[in-house]
Amino acid sequence: MAASSSRQLTCHWPDLANEHGEPMLWLGSWLVEARGEEGEWFHSGRGPAVTQHSVPKLASGVRIRRWPSEGLAPEYVDLIPVPSGVILVADLSFESPQSFSLLPVEAEPV
Repeated sequence: MAASSSRQLTCHWPDLANEHGEPMLWLGSWLVEARGEEGEWFHSGRGPAVTQHSVPKLASGVRIRRWPSEGLAPEYVDLIPVPSGVILVADLSFESPQSFSLLPVEAEPV
């Protein structure tokens, strides 16, 4: 990935427990290109934290993952374009369909 620009992104990772009562596992990564390809990750950790990151010049967005249940696939949110300034991870909606989801679209009930 190309050298970082001077833009900075601050992430506030919340103090949430997973289904096992342990601190939630979080992963933040950069999205690159127009089709949602994933680039390097910038944060991996459990529990609350405030982290600051230089935004790579090639970053087109951010993907935030969380593991509410260990051993199952994570939930994620794509933020496109890269937000300016601060991401309050606790305020993100992990329930909404994502732009680059590989899951089939559910049919409307008849």
